[in-house]
Amino acid sequence: MRAELGGFPYLVALVSVHLYFVSYAMSIVAVPLSMKGDANWLIGLVVGAFGISGTLSRPLVGVGVDAGNRMTWLRLGAIGTVVSFAGYAFFPNPWVTIGFRLLHGVSMGLFTTAQLAVVAGLVTASRRGLGMGVYQSVNALSQLYGAPLAVALAAAISFRFTFLTGAAFAAGAVAVSVFMRDGGFVKTNLGPVAWRRRAWISRPAVAPALVFLTMTTTIGAVQAFLPAYADERNLGNVGLFYSVYGLALLISRALSGWLSDRLGRAKVVLPALAFGSLSLFLIAAANSEAMLLSTAVIYGLAFAAVQVTAIALVVDRTPPDGRGAGVATYTMAWDIGAVAGGIGLGLIIDQTSYGAGFALCGLLPLAGIGFYLKAMR
Repeated sequence: MRAELGGFPYLVALVSVHLYFVSYAMSIVAVPLSMKGDANWLIGLVVGAFGISGTLSRPLVGVGVDAGNRMTWLRLGAIGTVVSFAGYAFFPNPWVTIGFRLLHGVSMGLFTTAQLAVVAGLVTASRRGLGMGVYQSVNALSQLYGAPLAVALAAAISFRFTFLTGAAFAAGAVAVSVFMRDGGFVKTNLGPVAWRRRAWISRPAVAPALVFLTMTTTIGAVQAFLPAYADERNLGNVGLFYSVYGLALLISRALSGWLSDRLGRAKVVLPALAFGSLSLFLIAAANSEAMLLSTAVIYGLAFAAVQVTAIALVVDRTPPDGRGAGVATYTMAWDIGAVAGGIGLGLIIDQTSYGAGFALCGLLPLAGIGFYLKAMR
């Protein structure tokens, strides 16, 4: 890895985030599967508790990360994740699990916000898009096998062993982080007055986060309703859509980051938003498995390009001592989009149809283009 990308500390960060997101990918499928037989509303409550605590805690996490000791916050987040998985393993009662889901959501906010802030300080400005793209690609790589691993372990051994394996991956992220360093933190006055004056929401990061929100809202809708839509139209194995989408993410993240460094952020994010809109219109019109899978390629490439360019813009626009709040504001777009997409599209579908709902989702990235041209220039 070239020095512009942070050298050895950057490589260590890649290994650490990869291990951490393997545990996360395992939890996505293992938690709801372990509750088979419980009421659907209870499963939804347990699964949703993670996002609720993550959303509510993000601003405070950003302030804490900017106050200093980023590596301490990062490790606390990973340790909290280990504790959460141990809770899933040894306390399977759904009502107790909710508490561990809340802890997991806060812990992930700590880890990902601190980690991104550290990585942003390791990568030089001229390589920022590429550095963030590779970082996000390593994240995506873990998701390709983390979920299947959880399913296989649960079927072959037990859910307890599956959750303990997830805890081991999170513990590995802590162990590897010992070799990381925070080269981008700027020491400031951290007295009580300075703490109160810190922004919980980063103003420079709001515009890129809102652009990103126009895409995260669509992925919330796709995750919630594409399986039922594919079944209604006989579009084949919807699982293949997510596999193809994941591979497209993996390819696009590093490539789009590199292109944004060379061509400029606007020349990457604006076409990506346009293709994101196109892909949703194609989903609305899909009538075969081949068409659905082709759409997965377009959607994955577009989503990753917007994601990587948005975080690069956040880092471009925020000072080093405010990057914790900037990253927290950016990642809130994930949480809010997932909730808004699922609930919003559900209300639309109830009044229209799946096809009409996805077509209306296609208007959101177009709105993102208009907002970018007005606010970012």
